[in-house]
Order: sequence, then structure tokens, then C-alpha cells
Amino acid sequence: MSDATYTAPPPAPFRVRWWQPLLFWIIVNAWGFVERGGQPFAGHHPSPLQPPGWVFPVTWFTLNVFQIWGDIRLIDPARRLRSRGLLIGLQAVTWVIYATFSLVYFTLGSSILAAAWTVSFFVITSICIALVGRDDHSIALIWTPLILWTGFASVVGIHNALINPDPLFGTPALWG
Repeated sequence: MSDATYTAPPPAPFRVRWWQPLLFWIIVNAWGFVERGGQPFAGHHPSPLQPPGWVFPVTWFTLNVFQIWGDIRLIDPARRLRSRGLLIGLQAVTWVIYATFSLVYFTLGSSILAAAWTVSFFVITSICIALVGRDDHSIALIWTPLILWTGFASVVGIHNALINPDPLFGTPALWG
């Protein structure tokens, strides 16, 4: 036997394989791949503030890349983040909101839920940026496009909910 004391090997470096974020992206977009969007219900009038339809897949793909990039940095144990657990939980909520948006808007036809989902995504992302910005400005900067887009989308979503009836809740259009 040896008199040498045992020391544990150093932890393996944090590593994400290329397929892991891709698989995650496919999972969160699964319903969107099935539900192709279009008009949420017969007689729906899009807000005049709304960009053309082709803008949404391009913008959201880009935003997904930024959010996943920030999330990978968030879960890296080498980064010292005070609110890591809370941030991971809040990011999980934004991904659930994102993954279910097509369901509530296009499948259920609810402009009220679509607006609530969009505003919630904006608020939660704003909180995440404020929390992570205390410790890691790079993650906050990576997520900044998310609040810019969802802030704008919140205005559009609220306007859309006001000018359209909501068949899910049986409410009439409140404005216009």
C-alpha cells in the first residue's frame, strides 16, 4: 500500500455537444411544426402594427439561438451567478410559454391568452436580464434582443386582443 493520500481528479470541463441545443430546439418547437399558424379563427383581423408573417419564423429562430446561447452560459458551473437556480426556473417558464404559444393562439384561437403569454415572456425576460446582469453582463447582453422583440410584440398582442373577439373566452372585441 502507498502512503500517498487520494485526491479526486479535477472535474471535467463544462461541455455542451452540438446536438443537445439542437434537440432542445426541436422539442420546444414541436407543436409549432405541427400547428403551422395562419389565421387563429375565422374573421380574425391582425393588428396593423403586426409585421408580415415571414418575419416571425426568422425573428424567433434568431431569438431562440440567442436564448439558448445565454442559457448554456447560465448553466455553466464555472460562472459565478448568485441567482442561478431562480434564473434557470424563470428561463424554463419562458421556454414553456414559447412552446405553447402556437397552441393558445392558433389552435385555441385566443388572442387574450396570446397577449398574456407575450407580456409574460417580456416581463420574465426583463427580470432575468436584471438578475443576471448583476453577475454576468455578457448573458444579459445576449438576452437583450428578447426583451426588445417581446416588448414590441406585447404592444402588438395587446392591440390584437383589443380589436378581436376571443372565441375561447367568448368575449367580443373591446376596441375598434
